[in-house]
This record gives sequence, structure tokens and C-alpha cells, in this order.
Amino acid sequence: MKDHKKTAALLAGLLLCLGNTAAPVMSGYAADTEVTTAASEAASDEEEGEEDAGFRYTVDSDGNATVIGCTLGELEITIPDTLGGKPVTEIATRAFLRSRIQKISIPASVEYISTDDPFSSCVALTEINVSPDNKNYTSKDGVLYSKDMKVLAHYPASKEGTSYDVPDGVEEIGIAAFAESSLKKITVPDSVKTIGRHSFSFCAFLEAIDMSGTKIENIDVMAFAGCESLTSVKFSDSTKEIALAAFMDCKKLEEVELPPELEYVGQNAFAGTAMMKVRIPESVTNIGYSAFGYDSNNNIVEGFTIIGTPGSAAQTYCTDSDSEYDYQNNFEFKSEQAAADEEEYNNLETKAFEDYEYAMIDGKLYITFCVSMDDVIKVPAEMDGIPVYGLYKNAFITNEASEIILPDGLKEIGLNMFSSSLKKLTIPGSCENIDGDEPFVDCAALEEITVTDGDGAFSSQDGVLYDHDKKTVYAYPRAKQDKTYKAPSSVEEIWVSAFCGNSYIEEVDLTNVRVVGNYAFETCSKLSSVKFSDKLEQVGMNSFFDCQSLKSVRLGNNLSVLGDYSFAYYYNQALEGQIANGTSDAENPYTTYEDFTIYADEGSTGYKYAKACGINVVTNTYGIGGVNVHKGFLITVISIIGAAILALIGMFIGKSVKKKKASKPAAKKTSSKPETDDDASGKEEKEEADDEADEDN
Repeated sequence: MKDHKKTAALLAGLLLCLGNTAAPVMSGYAADTEVTTAASEAASDEEEGEEDAGFRYTVDSDGNATVIGCTLGELEITIPDTLGGKPVTEIATRAFLRSRIQKISIPASVEYISTDDPFSSCVALTEINVSPDNKNYTSKDGVLYSKDMKVLAHYPASKEGTSYDVPDGVEEIGIAAFAESSLKKITVPDSVKTIGRHSFSFCAFLEAIDMSGTKIENIDVMAFAGCESLTSVKFSDSTKEIALAAFMDCKKLEEVELPPELEYVGQNAFAGTAMMKVRIPESVTNIGYSAFGYDSNNNIVEGFTIIGTPGSAAQTYCTDSDSEYDYQNNFEFKSEQAAADEEEYNNLETKAFEDYEYAMIDGKLYITFCVSMDDVIKVPAEMDGIPVYGLYKNAFITNEASEIILPDGLKEIGLNMFSSSLKKLTIPGSCENIDGDEPFVDCAALEEITVTDGDGAFSSQDGVLYDHDKKTVYAYPRAKQDKTYKAPSSVEEIWVSAFCGNSYIEEVDLTNVRVVGNYAFETCSKLSSVKFSDKLEQVGMNSFFDCQSLKSVRLGNNLSVLGDYSFAYYYNQALEGQIANGTSDAENPYTTYEDFTIYADEGSTGYKYAKACGINVVTNTYGIGGVNVHKGFLITVISIIGAAILALIGMFIGKSVKKKKASKPAAKKTSSKPETDDDASGKEEKEEADDEADEDN
């Protein structure tokens, strides 16, 4: 590793601190940069200015003297009002570089003392006194302050006492203000807003610092570097930056809780500490080289662990690299949940039973681990004569069995339970709780979930997991290969991520469903048809995200909640690259499919969503047999059909009237003469002639 490049900035900062220079400390790498030492800077000062009464000074254009050096060997000195007949108004940064003085008095004439602290290298200093007539500065108990007591400029390094309470009202602790003091305890009041670079550096005896009540936004460069006894640090919630080497070489510092809104951690900020792990908030977006997990010699600390949010800067830092500096991190990363689970698990008292490990929690037996190598595992109902009550989180996560049969009597299934190898799962009807909103979302091979008979909280049908009353679909296995799904008429809700990731399903019928949860059908790549009913009330965020085969949906007027990115969106990798290199102002790499259509009535929730997202929307249509028909066209067709029906009815009525006429009874005969065959024949011919006449009419 090219340490001369990687550590140049740190070396420069350290020299600048000890050398009492006003030059700014570098905040990044200083590769191949020449570092000017304090000795060379002091030498250049000796060639400048004039000398009087043991002081070197310069005179400005206004005729005022600035103290730039002191050649006196006394332990107690008083800066005169004048030098060379010129009023002394300023004290420069290097005026007392490496001086042996113990006490110093500052006259009323001094108007400005360098903010880079001229006394920071005066390690023998016990007291600073300021004339009461000075308009800009004051001293209290030998400590230098601004006149209004809002800035603590310098605390003498050898002042008696092991603790110090910074007065309430102080807003700023100046550069190197407490550097190299022998204090064990420093109380920082809530009024403090700013601490300067090197402000507490090399306080070898300082054991703890509490900034939790302050409004400090920036822990400046090397602010606590070299505090070898420091074991406890409490940050302000307001802190957003921890700068270069801020806590470098705090050798006893084993743990810190970083502020919740922290954004930046500088190079070597915590190098050389005793820390073996750190939790990095999701708010952190920039982490400098060697900030965590390195010793004082820039060597990686073996076994160092980073805890944070997946995909955040914390995870990136774990494998961060730079070929120019031969820089390559290789730290273990754990999510917050995984770290918490591990800590909780380590606190359990576990026992072994055959291929299992279990623990008693609140008097109930939970299986904590399974080491069986069987392809089909039938979990026992008892262990050591005690009924199995539940499965502790992660118990089967490393198990590669294709089928697991859980025992009757089991009540609980914990978080993150099963691996991606599981194909079939049998849950007893006694089960009352399955932890987590997405208990099976990572079970990529799962084909079937079966729930046995019982009075628990769950049931199953055709390998799909429901609640007991089949009102909610909890999980549709990711590897279930059916192409169509019709929800039972009792189903009213599709649970979070219920169908997420299934790559086989093509058509779903959600006839009576009222609620579709977040991510419910996310990345169902072959889903091309979704049938909603007018009962639909709510569709969660990302519910149909990246369903690339789905080209349209019909949304009814009862829909009142439609989550972000619920329809028509997909993850655009090209846009992600543009966001990363700053060529796009998009908030995220989500893009809508151009050929997607939403059918919804104007003014409805579906209509508003489509308009807001730039999605094609068609109004005034009805869905008939899977086809969207325009209302105007439908009305026209109905009118034509209606007219045709009326015409047919008219013809039918006409024929019916004629038949009624034809069947009218004959008039009564007055003759009692019997009817002969000829008479009957003549009568039939006459009736036929009458019927023909009626038809002609």
C-alpha cells in the first residue's frame, strides 16, 4: 500500500496542529504534496519584523504592532502596550511557538488574537490574564475568552485540576482550545454550536465527552485525535459531519453511536481506535478512505464489521477500492435487522436435540436451528418431552431441504425462516402467527404451501396460503407454475408481496377483492391480464411494479387509494447510470412503459393517477368480456339491437292477432238439419278462402 500518499494529509494535519500554524488542514489525500514543517515556518518568521523588549513584531500600514515572536526566557511574561513606540494591537499565530511560559498577561491594547491559537503549543502554560480594560477579550480563572464569553479561545494545557465545566453561554470552542490539556473530564454546555479543529486533540487523560445536548453540526479536523484515554463519546443529533482524523488514535474507544442525521465521515476519522464494529446511519452518503476498520498504521483490522442499510454508503464502503492508492476494503456487512437478530440469538441459552437446537423463551420451546441434511424434514412435535411451540427467527434459513413438514401443535413461525431451496411446506392447522409482512418472498423455489385442518389463523387451497376464513391471500408460491388464478369469492384482500416474483402467472381474476397490498404482484413478468371489480378500493405502492407483460388495467370509481408506482413503472438501469453521473435530475431510476393504458372514468382516482404519471388514459368505456368498448358505440349498438328486437316483437304480435281471428268460434246455426259431408267440405273451403283474404289484407 502506498502509505506515503495515503497518509500525507494526516501527517500534514498533525504537524500543523503541533506546529501552531494558521494554514488550513487538508481534507483529502495529499499525494506527492510537500509538507512544510512548523520549524521551517518559524525560521522564515525569524527573518521578518523588528525586535523590542524580547518580542519580535511587525508594523502594519496603520502604524500598529503585531507580535510575531518572543525571545524571552522567563516563565511569566507580560506583553507590553507598545513595541518600538507602536501600539500592540494583534498577536499572530506563531508568536509563542513552543514557548516555555507558564503565565502570560495581555494588555488592553490588543484588539485581535489569531483564531489559530497562538498558545496551543505552550504546554507549560497554567494561566492567561487579560486587562479588564480590554474591549475584545477577557479571562476567567486563567482561561481566555472573547469579551462576550461566547468563544472559549484557550484553556492552558497545564492548568491545575482534572475537570472543567465550560460556562453556559459559550457558543464556540476555538481551534486547539483544549489541545494537550491534562483534563479527565470536560463538560460541554448545550449552548455550544461550534468546535474548532484540534480543539481537544491529544488530551491524553480525557475519558469521556458528551455533546448530546448541543447543536454542533461539524466535528472538525482532528478535534479529538490522540485522546488515548477516551472511552465514551456522545454526539449531538445535529451533527452532520465528522471530519478528517477526528478521533484518530483514540486507542481505548471501543464503541460509538453515530448521530442519526450524519452525512459525512472523513478520512481516518476513527482509525487507530479499539472499535471492531460500527453502525453507520443510512443518512451517511460519503465515507473517506480508512475512516473505519484501520489501525494507526493504515492496516486493515481483521474481523471489522459494518452495520447499516443495504445499498447505502455503509455497504459500499465495505468493498470500496482505489487502484491508484492500492486501497481495497474487505469488511463484513450486516443489515441492522441481521445484527439485532444475532445479538438477540447470542443472548439465548440453547440446548441440542438430535438435528436441532432449541431454547426456552418465556417458558415455551422454540426451535432455534436445524442442521438436518435430509431432503424431506419432518419436524418432531416434542423435544426432551416438551411440546414445540414455535420456530425462532432464521431457524431453517441455512437448511437446503426441498420439503419441510411442521408438527401439529406448532403456534408460531418466526421471521426470515426458510431458504431458497424449499419447494413444499406443510403448516399445521394449529399455527396462529407467521412473523413478517413478506415471510415467503425470498423462497424462490417454493411451489406449494399446505395447511392441515385446525382452528388456527391459516388455511390453504391449491397450494396457496390464506387466512382461516379465506378473506386474505397471504402467499402465492413464487415457483407455482399455474398460468391463471381466480380468487375464491370470499377473498377481499391480497397481502403484501403475496404474488411477488412469480414468473409463471399470466392471468388473475380478483372479482371480489377490495384491497391489493404493497408489492403484491411486483416483477410478475408474464402477468398480462388482471380483472378487477367495481369493489376495488385500494391498490398499494409498487403493487404491479415491473410487470412487463401487463399493458392495461381497468379501474373502477370505488378506488380511492392508489399507491406510488403501482402501475406501468419499471426499473430503468440506464436512468440509474444517469442519476449516478449527475446527468439526470430524476429522484429514482423508475420509468413508465410507453404502451401502457389505464381505462378509467374522468375524475376518478385511476384517471388522476394516469394524468399525474403521464400514462395513457382512456375514458367513457365499458369492459365486456375482456374487451374495452366505448360507451357511445355501445349505446349505438344497444339502440340498433333494441330496434331490431322491437321489430321482431311487432311481427310476432301481428301474427298472433291473425291466428286469434282465424280461431274465432262460428255463429250458432238455427237449422237443426244434420251437416252432410258435402256441407262440411264446402265449409272448409270457405274458411281457407277467408284466411287467404285476411293475409292479403
